[in-house]
Amino acid sequence: MIQYHQPVLIQEIIDLLDPKPGKTYLDATLGNGGHTIGLLQRGAFVYGLDQDRQNLSIAVDRITQANLSNRFYPIYGNFKSLGQHYRQHINLPLGGIIFDLGLSSNQQLGQGKGFSFYDEVSLDMRLNTHQNQTAENIINTYPADKLYQIFTKYAQEKYARPIIQKIIRARQKSPITTASALADIIRQYYQDHHLKTHLDPSTKVFLALRIAVNDELPNLKKALSQTLNVLPSQSIVAVITFNSTEDRLVKSFIRQNQDRLILPFKKPIRPSSAEITVNPLSRSANLRSYRIK
Repeated sequence: MIQYHQPVLIQEIIDLLDPKPGKTYLDATLGNGGHTIGLLQRGAFVYGLDQDRQNLSIAVDRITQANLSNRFYPIYGNFKSLGQHYRQHINLPLGGIIFDLGLSSNQQLGQGKGFSFYDEVSLDMRLNTHQNQTAENIINTYPADKLYQIFTKYAQEKYARPIIQKIIRARQKSPITTASALADIIRQYYQDHHLKTHLDPSTKVFLALRIAVNDELPNLKKALSQTLNVLPSQSIVAVITFNSTEDRLVKSFIRQNQDRLILPFKKPIRPSSAEITVNPLSRSANLRSYRIK
């Protein structure tokens, strides 16, 4: 039995978007297809966009096996070009768009992608392997001041300076080529200084590297701006974030465009304790939404 990534806040997304026959949606972060399947099962038509070819293939196979492919259209690409994808592939009134900004479990936990703290194969972290920049390149070639900017701007790592010094000393001896090797360096600093954290000590540095490698914040800003142009009045956008940096960007976008938007709810929706128990990866999720006036 294949274990697919569990979609976060799926019932809340369904309640918000109200899918039904005759309505069309764009899942701009298709992943393993969990949210899309929820929409398809209620009779909607869904376009699914993803920049990770492996995830796109997984979702297509899963949706086909569920006999839901007749109302599904996959699109390979990055949501930073949302308007272009809309004009090229969709060009129909959309009832809404979903952005789930988390990694799928196969990305987070697998070997060879560089996202897992325990990946002994890679320090890649590219969602789209056609782009040039990798986390390995950043860690082994960037000077201390650029690493500091990445670690603090994107993840607010308060021990950034001493961690960077450990990284630089380690890479001077031999290149850091795996995620597990990088995680060990960071953990060792925390251990040597008796620092406690409820998450893995590598969490913030890994998050910052992923954001930097994939240009995640500029791309999200571009995508949100384009929703204002492609969606008709009363269409809704749902954005699930997993860290404060993303969440601040979404809040800022909503605030800057408040004259064009209606908020279905003022505070973000969080997963229930029951969902977190079943799916611990959902614990940091925040759902924010806006409707086009």
